[in-house]
Amino acid sequence: MRALIEQSTRFLEKGLQKKQEGDLKGARFYFLKAAELLYKVADASPSPLKEVRLKQADRLMSLADSLKLEVERQGGRREEKASLASSGETTGWVLTERPRVKLSDVAGLEEAKEQIKLRLIYPFIHPELAERYGIKKRGGILLYGPPGTGKTLLARAVAGEIDAPFFHVRPADIMSKWVGEAEKNIARLFEEARKYEKAVIFIDEIDALAPKRSRANSSTVARRVISQILVELEGLSSAESQGALLFLGATNEPWALDEAILRPGRFDEKIYVPLPDFEARMQILKQNLEGKPLSPTLDLEKVASALEGYSGADIRRICEKTAERLFLLSLKEGKEHKITTEELLDTLGEFERSVSKELLAKYERFRADG
Repeated sequence: MRALIEQSTRFLEKGLQKKQEGDLKGARFYFLKAAELLYKVADASPSPLKEVRLKQADRLMSLADSLKLEVERQGGRREEKASLASSGETTGWVLTERPRVKLSDVAGLEEAKEQIKLRLIYPFIHPELAERYGIKKRGGILLYGPPGTGKTLLARAVAGEIDAPFFHVRPADIMSKWVGEAEKNIARLFEEARKYEKAVIFIDEIDALAPKRSRANSSTVARRVISQILVELEGLSSAESQGALLFLGATNEPWALDEAILRPGRFDEKIYVPLPDFEARMQILKQNLEGKPLSPTLDLEKVASALEGYSGADIRRICEKTAERLFLLSLKEGKEHKITTEELLDTLGEFERSVSKELLAKYERFRADG
């Protein structure tokens, strides 16, 4: 029985490693193997140890099941990309499912969410009133701020709020070594999005596509891409523009963007997405600890206070790391270890803040200068 427990633990550790590496299919395989062995151990265990191990095996199965949908989605994206490639079409962006996430699902960021509602959401909810005031259901917004603060989630929530298809694009999807291809990819992206009555285009790390042209002297590709983006953004605000196309860009380095991109009529709003405040940290903790075995003495307020200066991504990883460590310990010892204040603070001590005070000051200066 000890050999089965040790083998199950090894499978679990491999699964966690695969998950961290992004190999979800491999992670799911090892989680299923670990659960299979643990069910065998549970069958041969006396009560109450049997119930504890059955519960642990059930959790492993739930973990594997949670990865199943994502594995299938990844497979679907690969098939769609292969189909596009065989037809000679660009494959850099694939239309995702319409996001179901809403702004209410985003922890904190109330000021940023309110600006997004005013600019992008309310014209859809109140179209007649928007028309009376000449408010168009299209435009561009730049989301900027430290990494890991939820800029991508905010963009997805915009599409979710208006039930629109979501085009999520990264610079690597656009850039090409072939002359003229990068700007053609930009044009194709906007052309594809305009086929829909409403759509959201989101370009992550847009500073890599549209850097200051003084920095792009050695790259004629970057200059051509900037020009093409400007053409497309001008088209969003033209009187002839039909439909409702929203364009969002995200960057961790807004000061690196070309000045022409930042002018009104291109990005009409520049929204700062800061680190989470206390209430947001509380919400992020609750979201990431939901359903896990928690100690009745767990003091979330104490943990949230200690997490000041950490990003949402930092907090998620701290919760995951704590849960992984206690899961392995519970598996090895055959008893459930609950998540405590001390366990979370111990994990926190292993992580440095991903955003320095110097970088935060730089964001504040950019925000003040407009």
